[in-house]
Amino acid sequence: MKTKPTLQEVLKPDPERTTLIITIGNPLRKDDGVGPYLAELLAKRLPPGVSLLNVYDRPEKSLDFVKKDSGKIIIIDAADFGGEPGEIRIISEEEIFAMTLSTHNLPIPILYQALAEESGCTVFFVGIQPADVSFGEGLNPQVEKAAREIANYILEA
Repeated sequence: MKTKPTLQEVLKPDPERTTLIITIGNPLRKDDGVGPYLAELLAKRLPPGVSLLNVYDRPEKSLDFVKKDSGKIIIIDAADFGGEPGEIRIISEEEIFAMTLSTHNLPIPILYQALAEESGCTVFFVGIQPADVSFGEGLNPQVEKAAREIANYILEA
């Protein structure tokens, strides 16, 4: 049986090739904005070898930026997997195809598959359980804490 990597393993940049972090979300739908919020936390302090692409609520935009030389792609988005608000979960390929995770036009399973095919590299999906994705601004404190935790893992790797 294949073991799931830890969050630290997933977020650790590839030491030899580029790691592309794709953040997804709509800041006008409360906790769905966690991806863009994380992008703001990371934007000015990315470690060497890490690229950041914030596509807001248009995940299909990421397909224009995928390169064959990427070592790893990490998609980070709010995802309703039935956890506690702010819970962070690495969602496996099998789980991605079995769940309805996102509120975006391009379903995450299709994005996941297209990124993997275009890049030829390993793609990870990191989901953060939202508390509320209704219209409005601002994050639940637990969701904001989760974004800061992810940012710290990436910046300290």
